[in-house]
Amino acid sequence: MEKPLFKHAGVYVTAILALGICVGGYYVTNQRQYQERVAYASEAGSQAKNEIQEFAQQTEALYQEDEPELLDEKASVSEVSSLQSEVNRIQVSAEDFQIEEDSMPEDLEEVATEKEDLSNRLTEANDKLHMQEQIDAFFDEKTPNWQELTEDVVIKEGLQQEAIDEVSENFSFFSEDQWLELAKSYAQSANEQLQNIEEIQKKLNDAKEQEITYEQYANLAAQIEEVRNSGQQEEFEQEADELGQRFGVSTEAAAAESTETY
Repeated sequence: MEKPLFKHAGVYVTAILALGICVGGYYVTNQRQYQERVAYASEAGSQAKNEIQEFAQQTEALYQEDEPELLDEKASVSEVSSLQSEVNRIQVSAEDFQIEEDSMPEDLEEVATEKEDLSNRLTEANDKLHMQEQIDAFFDEKTPNWQELTEDVVIKEGLQQEAIDEVSENFSFFSEDQWLELAKSYAQSANEQLQNIEEIQKKLNDAKEQEITYEQYANLAAQIEEVRNSGQQEEFEQEADELGQRFGVSTEAAAAESTETY
């Protein structure tokens, strides 16, 4: 009667031993694979460093050689996006190699820092280019020069204050540098031109409902002469000429006589 019991016990022992062997084998295999990943990470460091250096050179080419805060006129969003994709695929982190942080080779840690710096530089270029596109959209055919300030840019007809405000709100996300100074100058120019247009329109509307003096009319005519957008200026001159009939003088003639803005 005891033999079946011993027989069953033997089966259990055999099963336990087999399980132990499997677990032990699994552990050894995992350790070997882990060490292989660590070794691969160490070998990958040199190649990653070379790639980072190559892409860093291409990134700096996006900027002006003598003014590293200003973008080159040939730089494009598509070029930056392509570089970002190339940089992002480079494996430099413990997570990339599926190893623990304390197993990371020291040289690879340095490359990881270089990759982060490069990624930040590309993000900066991308953000600046997108902002440049938005600011360019404020103006007519002659768009801003992003290498040096263009004084005579002309806003488009129909430009809305909301568009300028939206761009201006994003300036706080950028560091103070030459590029930001340029961007703020162009946004300010657009804002001043738009404010002048809105002020003139209000004065024209008011003048249709109430009497104005010749001096007021002459100063308004001079203010219209300051409008850079030729289409908008022509519309204002036509409206102002109707007012000028009260005084028997054209807008152009009145503007020439004015010495101050109404």
